[in-house]
Amino acid sequence: MIQRMPFDPVVTGFAHLSCAGSTDAEALALFHGERPSETPRPARDVIGSAISDPVFHIDLFKNEPDDPRTLAMIRAVVAKALDAAELTPDMLRESVTGCVVGTTIAQQFTDTTYYARLREDPDTGENAPVERFLNSNPAEMIAREYGLNGPVHTVSNACSSGADAVSIAALCLLSGQCERMIAVGADELHRTPVAGFHVLGVTSPFPCRPFDTARAGLNLGEGAGVVILETPECARKRGVIPEFALRGFGMSCDASHITAPDATGGGMKRAFRDAMTRTGLALGDIAFINAHGTGTVLNDQCETAAFAGLAEEAGIAVPPFLSTKRFTGHTLGAAGTLELIFTMLMLRDGFVPASPGCKTPDPALASTPLTEPLNLPAGTRFAASSSLAFGGTDTVLIAERLG
Repeated sequence: MIQRMPFDPVVTGFAHLSCAGSTDAEALALFHGERPSETPRPARDVIGSAISDPVFHIDLFKNEPDDPRTLAMIRAVVAKALDAAELTPDMLRESVTGCVVGTTIAQQFTDTTYYARLREDPDTGENAPVERFLNSNPAEMIAREYGLNGPVHTVSNACSSGADAVSIAALCLLSGQCERMIAVGADELHRTPVAGFHVLGVTSPFPCRPFDTARAGLNLGEGAGVVILETPECARKRGVIPEFALRGFGMSCDASHITAPDATGGGMKRAFRDAMTRTGLALGDIAFINAHGTGTVLNDQCETAAFAGLAEEAGIAVPPFLSTKRFTGHTLGAAGTLELIFTMLMLRDGFVPASPGCKTPDPALASTPLTEPLNLPAGTRFAASSSLAFGGTDTVLIAERLG
């Protein structure tokens, strides 16, 4: 039975990398319209795919040829997040620290060292499967490189993987397994998911337009996000005053279809209710929702129906909501973590942009996203981020700005 959490895990640092930028200032400038959003380019031009679907590629981020791109992005953002949290490697080893990474299948396909060796010598020896696993298990990589002594998990739950990583990190803290968790969501662009989403017929030939009447599907993207979660006592002992907390999380699975969500929003509503129960808050306390918002018909139907249904149950208007995927593309395993970070940045900034790419909201949807920017009242504390995934998975994270 879901109950109010005994304590709220605090966020002592975070970092992000996507086509929205690699710094908080770059992301906020984009949200305010002070710099243009990236224009996706044909996949064949940036990752060697035979498919021309436009994708969001981080041109400024370079990785070495023998260093898988997802792992390189994870290393970069973890280092930045630890700096933001004022944590050194020695400090990580002095207390029980774990790591959970959410990603999809791309990392398995980019273990280029293993596959090159396999082509050269099919009989690679008895250690080859172990080496391959270690090289393609990003959480294990982080644990080895930093000498972590807490729980280590890699989550591959399609498009909710990043949000699920944050949820699992919170569960590790709440269960007393550790004092600190490094929660990561990361994925690079790869030909396999590009081809897969193309075959499903849900990719857009132009920049995505979530919730818009002229939407045509999603654009894939890449990126990585890291959130450092600690118990309040752990943060207090080292003299850190956190700015944010993970106030609640909820996960459900409607299992309605192998790739499609429940269009009535039933699973998403359950995830929201569970998240709200853990917070002890009411829906009216949520200032805004950073929706999954991929720009596919079924995603838009599912989320808008869920938001409308929850609002009707609470007897209030639908909370303001938007999608930030026009800024980043759908970054798969990174999406949930990145969008939680964007949600916290908006809470800090007191500003929520109109849902980018949505010029004419689809009147057939059950609720309407933000069409004008929203200035948050001083002291606004709570906002939510939602994620959907294949298999009918639904995840909701609720952030709180402290102080």
